[in-house]
Amino acid sequence: MVEVENLSFSYENTKAIKDINFKIQRQEFACLLGANGSGKTTILKCLNGVLQKDKGKIKIDNTDLDDLNQREVAQFISMVPQEHSVVFSYQVLDVVTMGVTPYLGFGKMPSSEDFDKAMSILEKLDIEYLANRQYNQLSGGEKQLVLIARALMQDTGYLIMDEPTSHLDFKNKNLLMREIRKLTQNSNTGVIMALHDPNLAMKYCDKVIIVKDGNIMADGDTKQIMTGANLGQAYDIDIKINEKARGIEIALPEI
Repeated sequence: MVEVENLSFSYENTKAIKDINFKIQRQEFACLLGANGSGKTTILKCLNGVLQKDKGKIKIDNTDLDDLNQREVAQFISMVPQEHSVVFSYQVLDVVTMGVTPYLGFGKMPSSEDFDKAMSILEKLDIEYLANRQYNQLSGGEKQLVLIARALMQDTGYLIMDEPTSHLDFKNKNLLMREIRKLTQNSNTGVIMALHDPNLAMKYCDKVIIVKDGNIMADGDTKQIMTGANLGQAYDIDIKINEKARGIEIALPEI
């Protein structure tokens, strides 16, 4: 379990997140929802140890994040960035195998077993056909799946994902979300994702945490949290939930 207790963080004199609390279980697909600037990315960076919190506690499977160095954090929780490019032209299999880096000693190279494991993960995600492709030549959706494979190669209990669907088309957004949902259902992995689109959260996520102005506004089971009232308050706009279509209708003012 990831446990966040009274977590706060400031950028200079500006409070970005304020005494927030939530929990994420293994085998749970959870998302952070909220308007731009609400604090979603800041929360993820604190969870990954990239930002040093002002106060509070973050525990990962009962281990305090403060007791770990960055290399050790990478053995507990892995990050799938929103965008990623590499200077050199690596093959996909090499990019995925890089996930073992936190476990390698200085100067050590991945073993043949590591490459076999990377190939097995690509097969698990149904993208083994990409193994010998050049990473920088892939589409946005393909790159995201490869980065998920690399995160799985880290063999951690939790994945952090920062708006991985933001540059994808309708088809690839849904394919990516489907694969992540399958991952949480079929393994002992928990996923914490920041999302822009409430419709995707409603369709695929088990748990929703709504963030507004650096505070947790609502937290719980998706069906209970995804109400018109909660979303309307989060985005400052009139929202209706179409239960039959499992979709969201936004009431925009006339121009």
